[in-house]
Amino acid sequence: MGCLYAALLSRAVDIEVSLLDYRPQRAEQIEQQGVIVEAAEGRYTVPVRCSADPNEFPVADLVIVFTKAYDTEAAITRARPLIGPHTAVLTLQNGLGNYQTLQRYIAPQQVLAGTTSSGVTLLGVGHVRQAAVGEIVLGSPVGNADLARQVASMLVPAASVVRVAEDVDALLWRKALINCAINPLTALTRRCNGELLEIAPLRELMAQVAEEVYAVALAAGIDLAEFAATEAVEQVCKATATNQSSMLQDVLASRRTEIDYINGAVARVAREHETAAPLCQCLTALIRGHSTQS
Repeated sequence: MGCLYAALLSRAVDIEVSLLDYRPQRAEQIEQQGVIVEAAEGRYTVPVRCSADPNEFPVADLVIVFTKAYDTEAAITRARPLIGPHTAVLTLQNGLGNYQTLQRYIAPQQVLAGTTSSGVTLLGVGHVRQAAVGEIVLGSPVGNADLARQVASMLVPAASVVRVAEDVDALLWRKALINCAINPLTALTRRCNGELLEIAPLRELMAQVAEEVYAVALAAGIDLAEFAATEAVEQVCKATATNQSSMLQDVLASRRTEIDYINGAVARVAREHETAAPLCQCLTALIRGHSTQS
């Protein structure tokens, strides 16, 4: 996602974009080749400045965190030289708990959190396939609406629609619900998102997981009253039918997954509020047991 957004934003003439990596060799390759995007309109390459040394960059107006959830703390610590007193720091990551981690290092007034429905598959170093151009929804957990609107205007080139949400926690739980229902099932069955709709037992299980997460959110005081959980999950599957979920990509590449920050996080919240989340607990155990990297 970081590479995709760097390419999309770099195509806007008035935005200067850089990528901060933690692997020097990979950063050097992206610096030399640019970011390669396979999209519906064809293949294109965008030059993007990339380095593993944060001191090579000036203080930024906006820092977007796209790392895996388990790397959030390391990422924001590494990016500190880029962050000044007026820098906005936005997480568009999967999982729950990311903005809370950022707030331990950055003033809460500077921290934004959001979601994106764009789909992307990593094909190689700095080489991605864009499965869908989705919307971005973001907001300020502490109510800094002016900053949220300012950043939203900056992100218009990277999405079909950019919106500002007032209730950030509800926004993140809606995205977590979708990830909980789709990601582990695709990872365990090795199927693309759309295939979950074509196999009746998987479609039913996906709906059951969605409804379980919905119930846990309500128990935790998250306002999802207007959210049709099962319908939303199925719409995402249709919109990203050919996409491999990030968790499936991680499993196929023998990488650590984010299961502890998705289904695992929901199971923990359920225990804290003395309610049950047996499906999330089961899927967490299966994914962790499936890969020693989890």
